[in-house]
Amino acid sequence: MYILSKCGLVGLVLALVLIGLPSASPAWIFGEVVTIEQLSFRPDAIQVPGDNFAVLVVQNREEAPILHEITSPSLFESGTLIQVLGTGQIEYNGKRVSRILLYPGEEVVIWFYAEKGRSYPFQCNLNGHAMQGVVRAG
Repeated sequence: MYILSKCGLVGLVLALVLIGLPSASPAWIFGEVVTIEQLSFRPDAIQVPGDNFAVLVVQNREEAPILHEITSPSLFESGTLIQVLGTGQIEYNGKRVSRILLYPGEEVVIWFYAEKGRSYPFQCNLNGHAMQGVVRAG
């Protein structure tokens, strides 16, 4: 009984927090989704609320077996609060993320603190193609 009431209380608190958030849109909860299709990021520009945590989901939806990478000196720079999880291969330089490799069907979820007024460009330069995208924190 105690566990049930404790779980119910946690659920109620979580619901109240989500309702009270200034940006309770699905994008805030599930992330902004960028797909990789036909050698481009779609969409290639995203706006997120500044001075807030943002979620960026990148999915490789190429039909051909094309490996893509995500690199971002500003997003992966030292001092950025970031967490990266997914089915792709996450490479590190020390404790910092250096790049993410995605085969078709793989995806990565990047949680980070987006500072107001900053832009976070990201790109793929593998195999001679140059794809670019940007996340802007408003």
